[in-house]
Amino acid sequence: TESEDGVVVIDQHALHERILYEQLRQKVAEGPLPSQQLLIPEPVDLTPVEANLALEARNLLAELGINVEPFGGNTVLVHSYPAILGQVAPGELLRVVIAALSDSPRDVDRTMLVDQILHSMACKAAVKAGDQLSPEEIAALLEQSRQVQHSHHCPHGRPAMLVFTREELDRY
Repeated sequence: TESEDGVVVIDQHALHERILYEQLRQKVAEGPLPSQQLLIPEPVDLTPVEANLALEARNLLAELGINVEPFGGNTVLVHSYPAILGQVAPGELLRVVIAALSDSPRDVDRTMLVDQILHSMACKAAVKAGDQLSPEEIAALLEQSRQVQHSHHCPHGRPAMLVFTREELDRY
């Protein structure tokens, strides 16, 4: 896109990830994430360690809009997931959250743990680099970027936008 400064090149994944992360963070600050109930709970087969981790973290998962219960063996049932992330399969989302839980040190501060999980959830749900966006979707993404802080980089620190000034372009 073009700005007053010059040409802006946007990494759509990094920008969308930042937008989703900020939306998730705001909703978590207001209370439990609104969740979407599944008509038919989704069974998710996990390793024994993953199943144990998911069941131990059930209260935290519920605050994040993911309700799980044991189903037998290493299988859990996902009954709901965050409504804001409706385009992600519940099983995939649970695996992403479990990976974030397992990568975190046991003594990590709860706030930092939730933040790491939100990073992972936003990354999983964000549009991917090769996805084709319609002009309307691009316009909506740019509009949303004006409403969040730090839209110039994703939650992991990768630049979401690069600006090439008129002077730089003239030099090239």
